[in-house]
Amino acid sequence: MIKRHYDNSELLKYVERDPNTISFKDKIILLHLDSFCLGDTICFSSFLDSFIEYHQPEYVYVSTFFPNLLVSTNSRYEFINANQDKFYEIDKLIDVGYDKNKMSHTLNGMFYAAKDTMFLPQDIKPGKCPVKTKEKKIIKNKITIGPETVKEISQWNYNGNKGWQTIVNELVKIGYDVYNISYENTINLENVIGIHGHDDINVAIDNIVSSRFFIGLSSGLSWLAWAYNVPVVMISNFTRKENEFDCFRVDNTNICNSCFNIFPNIKTKCPLFLETKRENECHNLITPKDVINKINEVILLT
Repeated sequence: MIKRHYDNSELLKYVERDPNTISFKDKIILLHLDSFCLGDTICFSSFLDSFIEYHQPEYVYVSTFFPNLLVSTNSRYEFINANQDKFYEIDKLIDVGYDKNKMSHTLNGMFYAAKDTMFLPQDIKPGKCPVKTKEKKIIKNKITIGPETVKEISQWNYNGNKGWQTIVNELVKIGYDVYNISYENTINLENVIGIHGHDDINVAIDNIVSSRFFIGLSSGLSWLAWAYNVPVVMISNFTRKENEFDCFRVDNTNICNSCFNIFPNIKTKCPLFLETKRENECHNLITPKDVINKINEVILLT
């Protein structure tokens, strides 16, 4: 019997009958979505139907740290809690994830990493993420935003975070109610309806699915909005557009950009210009006007 570990959390126990197999046809697979991050998990799970169709396994247990968010859409796989105390007898374990020390993952991004570790051809497109169904009653004058994230490198810090206040003020001026659903609340935005510190992911989901569109960063809340087919304005210039899903992307390739997909395993908020005048140039030079232009595109289309 083997025990898997992820950091300090013990994963479920299993034994592999055929660990060296390279064919998954008619096999029982334990597919572990190897990340505590919400966005990663949504990205990985968008290829589950493709995995079943391409490899034709007999059955797949999908181990995840977000079992309450996801629900199987196919009778040949089920989601299980990665932390549960239960024994599984399987043919093969496959760890699905983004390897920060693998240069091909760095250069090509999250979708590439998911397909690489799921042994899928790279021309396969992501499918519908199997999130639990939510009734969508869109309130036309409601907009949700996620201006904060634990990843410093992905923050939009234009003019000391005053860019977000400018966006909020412009939206309120033209009649929108703005709901700030970031867990954190360190920038203390005015003129918003603040919903912070919620441990239940359904609080964020219920607000996202009832909004006309979502404005956020390269973070889990943006991925969550994408999973529920809510239009996303994403402010991200530290990643390449291929790193995330198709959206109304706010970036500027004429300035320093895309470090996440150039430098492996970044451990600072700015790998090139830390503690210089150009620190976080990629986001400091994205202006409120840049964001508003994308917002106007969404308004015209929704």
